[in-house]
Amino acid sequence: MAVLLGAGLIGLSGAAAASCSNKNYGLDLYVMGDMPQSEESGSRCANTADKFFDLLNGESFSSIVPSYNDFSIANATMNFNGVPLYFDFESSDTTLRFRIPSLDVDVSFSGSDRDESADLLVDYLKKSGILSRIMREQAASSPTSPIAGPGGMIPTAAAADFDAAMSETVQALNGGSSSDSPSFSVGASYGTMDADGKKGQVSNIPMSYVWRSDSTPGQMFTLSGSVTQVTIAGGTSYHGGLGVAFRMPVSARWALTPSLRYSITGSADMASVAGMYSAGLSSTYHIPLESLDLVIGNMAGYYRTNKVSLGEYSFDPKIHTWSLRNGVMVSQPVNMFGMPLAVEYSFVDTRYTGGTEFFVDNTQEIGVTIGTNRAGNLSKKFTRFGLRYLHGRETNTVSLTGSYWF
Repeated sequence: MAVLLGAGLIGLSGAAAASCSNKNYGLDLYVMGDMPQSEESGSRCANTADKFFDLLNGESFSSIVPSYNDFSIANATMNFNGVPLYFDFESSDTTLRFRIPSLDVDVSFSGSDRDESADLLVDYLKKSGILSRIMREQAASSPTSPIAGPGGMIPTAAAADFDAAMSETVQALNGGSSSDSPSFSVGASYGTMDADGKKGQVSNIPMSYVWRSDSTPGQMFTLSGSVTQVTIAGGTSYHGGLGVAFRMPVSARWALTPSLRYSITGSADMASVAGMYSAGLSSTYHIPLESLDLVIGNMAGYYRTNKVSLGEYSFDPKIHTWSLRNGVMVSQPVNMFGMPLAVEYSFVDTRYTGGTEFFVDNTQEIGVTIGTNRAGNLSKKFTRFGLRYLHGRETNTVSLTGSYWF
């Protein structure tokens, strides 16, 4: 009988994912009926990990399938933010068998009753370190990974370093000195996201301060930081980071910018926490055209997570990757209402390679901004507003951006 039920579970595992396609977590329970080869089933979905863990007890099982009791032969297929998990009560006793096929995990828990067995499973998930491996698997199987998905910690860090190198190159086109160029910036962006049918929002507040060389035009040191909130299908995660970069002109048109950054992410909703070290090198080349400025940017960056403790979670998912970003930006001076403005058009292609497999292993982004001409030094301040569209595997994000330099 247990063999027949297990076969039924395998056949229905695809339906379980579909039944909670708009949530981050879900549980589909199958209970063997009194008649041979008969079964009853039911589903519950959850937007946060805590609500998912609350489903793992006898009272919840009975609410999902009313015929369930402490002697039922039952099993379940679960969606843990893109990672399939399974548990089975293969006989009428209290032993709960738990499996994660993609990680070769197969363990059993035997409490004094089934609720205790389920509690042992929750403790195992939270405290054994298995969540570190699940987080790494999420990077490869889910577009909503808080670390590797669009808006996640690694893509945000890579974008920050690359954008800083491109932005500073545009500002350095006229060789502005520390006395006539703004040094501090603050920005904000808000975007709506669709990730494999899940709706979400991503908000980011970046800040930076620049020290410019008086003796070497275009040479500058940048300290930058940002705070990001990502909400997807009702589950919210946060990450932030602090970075440094040093722009070194190689020629009048070419500059290299090495950068270092440390970031941290944490979310009780997504049962995740991690730190990350990164190092990158950007190259920017300026090509002046008749009435336009063209900047070509290339960056290679390496990103590796480390262990961080937050609340009841303490993990290092051991995710590492190279990010290769290549893009172009065209700046077009315009004059509106007697003000020297500029329209900037950009395209960036990003690839993740040479490490942990990413589900969203490449993205393409197009953007347009308009505002005060950076090279014009209007009142030693400038403001820009823009729109960005990012596309990746089963993901799309549209963002409004703004920045102010003074």
